[in-house]
Amino acid sequence: MAKKIFISPFMVTFVATIITIIIGLLIGLILLLLTSGNVALPAFKMIVTGGFGLTGLLNGIGRVLYYAVPIMMTGLSVGFALRTGIFNIGAPGQFLIGLYAGLFVAMHFSPQLGAYTWVFSILAGAACGGLWGLLQGVLQAYKNLNAIVCGIMLNYVSLFLVNMLIRSDHALYVGGQGWTAPVPSVGLLPSFNLNQIFTASAANSGIVFGVIVCVVAFIILKKTTAGFEMKACGLNRDAAQYAGVNVKKAAILAMLLAGIFAGLGGTMYHNGTMGQQYTLTDALRPEGFTGIPVALLGSNHPIAIIFSGLFIAYLEVGGLGMQSLGIPSEMVTIITSVTIFFCSFNLLFKKMYIRLIGKAFGEMI
Repeated sequence: MAKKIFISPFMVTFVATIITIIIGLLIGLILLLLTSGNVALPAFKMIVTGGFGLTGLLNGIGRVLYYAVPIMMTGLSVGFALRTGIFNIGAPGQFLIGLYAGLFVAMHFSPQLGAYTWVFSILAGAACGGLWGLLQGVLQAYKNLNAIVCGIMLNYVSLFLVNMLIRSDHALYVGGQGWTAPVPSVGLLPSFNLNQIFTASAANSGIVFGVIVCVVAFIILKKTTAGFEMKACGLNRDAAQYAGVNVKKAAILAMLLAGIFAGLGGTMYHNGTMGQQYTLTDALRPEGFTGIPVALLGSNHPIAIIFSGLFIAYLEVGGLGMQSLGIPSEMVTIITSVTIFFCSFNLLFKKMYIRLIGKAFGEMI
């Protein structure tokens, strides 16, 4: 009789993820060798080392922490919804609504709120992002609309709605320039001295709040009745309904929470310590769509999404460093996209790994 062993799901996911990352990076190296000649190897080193050689290790880490916050939150939004059986492609719209809400509160109510302006900005971003997600959830649950079509359409509704609201607001919009006024200092997230620890970087408390939110999302899914019902709907909607779960309520709650997470990402990104201006454009923010590979790389697990968000941010910082070697920004995007693309083969490599281990050591239990 074959010996039975237990294979840790975490170890399977970890090994499969490492394999997909390595394959993606090797494909990126081949592309660089074909297109960039003598600078191919230095450019590849730049993306592997995260570009830390340009600004120093601590500053590089700080940049990674800063860029990780918005994609970690949108990744959590997508991953949380996927756990409940919903593909939340509407995360970019929820991200944008949250960004606008946080900006609006910071610009209009900072005299009244004073030092607490940033707190209310975050709460406003979470609430408005959640309401936008709730709208999608209600339309899906009660009108049986396709989640993907509904999410895509609401993305563009949010984009042009935000542009219209900003243009009509003289306190926000810098006329003739095409962007908003900078966020006042009281509306910015506190740095917790992370910008000094990581050598004059833009790192701020957003990364701390982001990690806390991911942990809370994990607790909701793992330890609460509502979380169990949402996961049950994700595994088998019909079986969950037969067992007495209110599947419409579960879907609406899942989209509400997913919208809150994405809205938090928008607010914490724009109200970060840089206090950057928002430029009006007819294109959706990339952070919303980057959340999809972040979620897939983290196998839709809230805790794993923390690390996948940091990894994608690491690639982005390394990609920015590659441009200093004369690599076109388009090639940087292609290489990082190829690496992320291969991460979508995670499930395939997980099955292959389990099969190999099973043949080597016996039957898995």
